[in-house]
Amino acid sequence: MNCVDPIKCHNDIQKMYQWLKTQSERDYLLFKFAIHTGIKLSELLNLTVADIMPKHGEVIAYWTGYLLQDVQVVLPDTLREELQAYIVAEKLVLHDLLFQSKKTKKGLSRQQAYRIVHAAAKEVGIPRVGLTTLRKTFAYHTYRSGVSISIIQKYLGHQTAQETLKFIGVPKKGTYHTMIALNL
Repeated sequence: MNCVDPIKCHNDIQKMYQWLKTQSERDYLLFKFAIHTGIKLSELLNLTVADIMPKHGEVIAYWTGYLLQDVQVVLPDTLREELQAYIVAEKLVLHDLLFQSKKTKKGLSRQQAYRIVHAAAKEVGIPRVGLTTLRKTFAYHTYRSGVSISIIQKYLGHQTAQETLKFIGVPKKGTYHTMIALNL
């Protein structure tokens, strides 16, 4: 099994956005939602419109995931607006999967999700990218923005802070104190 890395460079994330957007709004939003929430792939592929839009007509401002009700991730306004527009444009209703196959209207498989992310990374020249890259990218940038490693550890479900630091590719002794917004 090949080891994958987080996408650490904001310019590389922007390149991924640009390329994915040329392919499909669904693929772009799948990637963007994943790296902004750190959602597990199984949850991502099974998200319904109702999961992100509990109040009719309004996308949630905070993502809490399914297991950790006490840790919330703020969704950027731009992502909320893009999701809202996508749901309207695709004529999705509450019970529909958010990221579904265009042909079958069924959920994307892990293989399809991998092809989407891997093809984009290959096209823009980012090595060592796979599906775990999505969570790693979220965790890395969350840590870089000043969030405590213990909170990230809890959110990811890791046993130790060292496990989380290794997961995101940060040396054990190196810490980041700069506060930056997660504006990916």
